[in-house]
Amino acid sequence: MELPPGAPPALTLVAQRFTESTRGVVSFRLHRVFDVHAGPMGRHEDFTLDGVYEDGAIVKVHVVSYTIDGKPVSAASQSALAQSYVHPKTGGGFALPFDSKNFGAYQYQNTAAQRIDFTSTLRDESHGNGNFTYDGGNNVVAFTYQPNTLPPHARSGTITDRRSEVLPGYWAITDETQQYKGRYGFFSAGATVEFSYSNFRRFTNLENAVHSISAQ
Repeated sequence: MELPPGAPPALTLVAQRFTESTRGVVSFRLHRVFDVHAGPMGRHEDFTLDGVYEDGAIVKVHVVSYTIDGKPVSAASQSALAQSYVHPKTGGGFALPFDSKNFGAYQYQNTAAQRIDFTSTLRDESHGNGNFTYDGGNNVVAFTYQPNTLPPHARSGTITDRRSEVLPGYWAITDETQQYKGRYGFFSAGATVEFSYSNFRRFTNLENAVHSISAQ
């Protein structure tokens, strides 16, 4: 794979390991909690879904539960949530800087042992500026970044992800924290989003994995 100009050679090994350690069909459970507040106003969302990765990409999800301020949402809202994961909008989802297919979108610098800083001039929510750290086996264990485009009313934001070996030879994100600060009208506002991933299972084919999450 060809590295961008100025990128540290270690990036090649990290990217190769990322590809090797995300192959296969794996199911997972995702729990997401979203809290936003602005003066006396607030909103609390909580959902759980089961999903399937194929070579690291989400190909199917089944919504287990979804509430807003403690009240279940409609079937249409559950369907829209599922579609947003399987068919994200153009530019949706973070373009991982240690995935070789995204090399062209970033500039890299090695500023500390087993850490690579990255920046991007692409002004969308899929790119940002930050860093990732990796272990002695070239597995990315964490990454933190500030997205180049923020949600409405936010003036600053930081996203932190942690990764680990969730199955023998298979690595994935285990938890993510998003924190935003901004203003809504006359009020200072803030939001926190917490993601946790669990119940990883490996399957020999996609059909069995999809059936397993639909049958639960």
